[in-house]
Amino acid sequence: MKKKRLKTVAVSAAAGCFLLSLSATAFAATGSGYENYRDAVKSIVLAENETVSAQFEVKDNGSVILSGDTVEKLSQENKSSQSNITVDGVKKTYETSENNGTYVINADGKYYSVNRGDKKSDSDKKEKLSESSSTVKLAEMITDTLVGDVKNQFVKDGQTISVNLEGAQIPELAKLAISTAAENSNSIEKHKNGDKIGSDEMKAAFDKIPKLSDIDVKAISMTATVDGSTLKDNKITVTITGKDASGASHEVSVALTAKITDLGNTKVDTIDTTGKEVTTIDWTKNHRGE
Repeated sequence: MKKKRLKTVAVSAAAGCFLLSLSATAFAATGSGYENYRDAVKSIVLAENETVSAQFEVKDNGSVILSGDTVEKLSQENKSSQSNITVDGVKKTYETSENNGTYVINADGKYYSVNRGDKKSDSDKKEKLSESSSTVKLAEMITDTLVGDVKNQFVKDGQTISVNLEGAQIPELAKLAISTAAENSNSIEKHKNGDKIGSDEMKAAFDKIPKLSDIDVKAISMTATVDGSTLKDNKITVTITGKDASGASHEVSVALTAKITDLGNTKVDTIDTTGKEVTTIDWTKNHRGE
């Protein structure tokens, strides 16, 4: 289910950088730091369920423009989340749940459900991941190409594993992938369904976030705590540079700290809409380009 519609441009950029950074380091096959981190990330990906608690912050030229926190409960079939997002002093609360093909959003007290017509839910189509699944094998091949020689730059100190890359140390393919994700996130606000969720106040706040072009990746840093084969927490910071529509330069940093708990013991929440006024969003129109 495409929860990015809910979280808007900057949140999507933060999540995109986080996921890319994880995928770009998860499956490298050499060096003890890489091996331990790879196995720890795989254990999270392959787990039946887990809870991920995260805090994120986005800075533009040193000033905080977006911050928030989120708790996601994930299983291989369903998911739910509770998020608090603050943009330019405006704070909003969001809650989502996807359960057996039913997707519901609570956007600051307003409820929405998603109509996908005859389309099956993502969870219905999803391959159950395992060590031998084609998805995991493909991820290994793609990320090996993205990572390149970065596999030799992981540092392990006890339970702490870290990597810090700047400028030319960052593989060109990884730079391209992050830049493309950031540029594509600029267009998320144009989706009609996204416009139906949230308040005018929050939308006005997001309009102040710069839309960048000529994007370059300046630095990537990652620190993780791995206990045996279990990933306990993960902090990732990505710094990019670019120019806005007026030609002014910006340095944007995205920092995300995540803690993984209740591995194998997480129960996904369901939003109760009994007695609530619920607006239906027709996702099929958006997929047809209407």
